[in-house]
This record gives sequence, structure tokens and C-alpha cells, in this order.
Amino acid sequence: MSLPPRCKGFVPLAACGLALLLATVLAGLPLGVALPLEPRALAAAFAGGEANFAGRSLIVGVPWLPPPETPDGRLYMEEGFEIDLATELAARLSAELRLVRVAPDAAREALDAGRVDLVLARVGADDPLRTHAVVRESGFASGLSVAMRTDRPLASWEALKGRVVCVSEANLSGQRLAARLGAQVQLWRAPAVALMHMRTGDCDAALHDRALLDPLLGRRSWEKFSATLPPVESSTLVIATAPGRGDLARAVQRAMAALGTSDRWLQRREKWASIVSFEVYRDQVAADCH
Repeated sequence: MSLPPRCKGFVPLAACGLALLLATVLAGLPLGVALPLEPRALAAAFAGGEANFAGRSLIVGVPWLPPPETPDGRLYMEEGFEIDLATELAARLSAELRLVRVAPDAAREALDAGRVDLVLARVGADDPLRTHAVVRESGFASGLSVAMRTDRPLASWEALKGRVVCVSEANLSGQRLAARLGAQVQLWRAPAVALMHMRTGDCDAALHDRALLDPLLGRRSWEKFSATLPPVESSTLVIATAPGRGDLARAVQRAMAALGTSDRWLQRREKWASIVSFEVYRDQVAADCH
């Protein structure tokens, strides 16, 4: 990859064998199975007034699913925590996890029709899903922000108009925001790839959750790329169940008592930053643009 013309100087990234670290890091990544949206019975077995999923599937709707494989076989940390949390919830309920893709505006219909047991989604304070489903807060919330070079940061969100902004395929809200601001949107497979192209100068900014950028950009290796903008369009990750599934809502509430603590979310955010930083280090060939 050639160095973009606007790069006046550079600091090469080291490239070395990190097989052991890679194996350790990737071992904890959850894998989802994409299934078609098929009708299913709403009835559940009961145990103490809560849904009993032992020995059967928990069908979870998420807004995006990663491709089954990448051309080079590499795995990536995803943009958000929907798949991670679904995996943890299924384990708590002793269920087999089945993931299906449910568009954000189709979550209510999927729940009402019984196509999914629950939906994991990012919603704002006035999202209609909050009034049409039983919604449980996960404990994770964030606004959108950007990572930029510190030697030539943009002063405002409006300054992104006409600029190249890198966004991951899973970051649907980020894509909408960048398009609304008139930016030239470049879509990339994963957050690490988007951030890598920001570092090499292929884009002016990489757009992600501020709650995830903070632990990443606080690292010394990101000091020259830690310029940001104030977070906007805050949303919360929630678990939604149909109004008639009180058994499942209670089971989710019980599971989230352990899964949704502030300490657990701090661990998840730090892990995200650590893995994404490593993935950028692993993938980057061109020199830093700085």
C-alpha cells in the first residue's frame, strides 16, 4: 500500500510474529450462527415461574451478523456487544444460542410474531420499542464519536462534510450519522480495519462508540491518533422481550443481575480496546500517516 500524499512523515508499525497472543485473544471471541427468520411456537417450559431453556434453543435477534468467514480467514472484534451479550445470556440460561438478523425497525414485529425469543438492540430514550416490548437495560450506553490525527483534527461535526469517514459494516448508526453530515463514507469489515485506515491516512476520521474509543485512545500507541469530537446521539443496549413473555423477561432480569454490572462492562470495554488495538497492529502494512 502506498503512503497517501498528505502524509508528510511517518512512524512505521512493527511487524512480528504474535501467534501466541493471537491464539489467546481470539479464543474468547463468540461465534454466532445465522438462521432464517422462521415462525416458532411461543410456549415455553416453566421452572419456578421462569422460562426453562435447558436443552433447547434461545433465538436472539441482533441488528447485524458477521460474515461466516473473511477472505483471509481472519477473525475480528465486532463493533458492539450484541453478539457477546447474547452468548453470555444463552450460557446463563443453559440454552443453545441461535442468532438471526433483525433490522432495528423490525424488532417489534419479530417479537410479536414469535420469530425470536428476544432482541438485543441499541435504542434511544424515545425509541418506540420501549413502549411496545418489555425492555431490560443492559448497562451499556454510549454516544458516537471519532478518532482522528492529533496534528490536524477537525474542529466540529459539521467539518466532516466532504471528508472521508471510515465506519465498520456493523455500525449502522454511525453510517447514518456520517451520511447525514455529508461525509464520504468508507465501509470496512470491522472497527480495527476502519481505525487502521484512519492511521494510514486513507480517511480523515474513524467513527465509533465513544465508550469504546476512550479505553483505546488512552493507550500510548494511540496518542497521535486520539483527537475526538464530543459524543452525539447517545443510545443504550437493551434486551427486549414480547409483552406476553413474562417468564423470559424474568429469566433475563435474573441473568443480567450478574452480567450487567459496571465491573463487567468495564472489563468488556477494556477487552474490546485491547483486542482491536492488537488487530490494527496485526493488519497494518502501510506506515502511520503523521
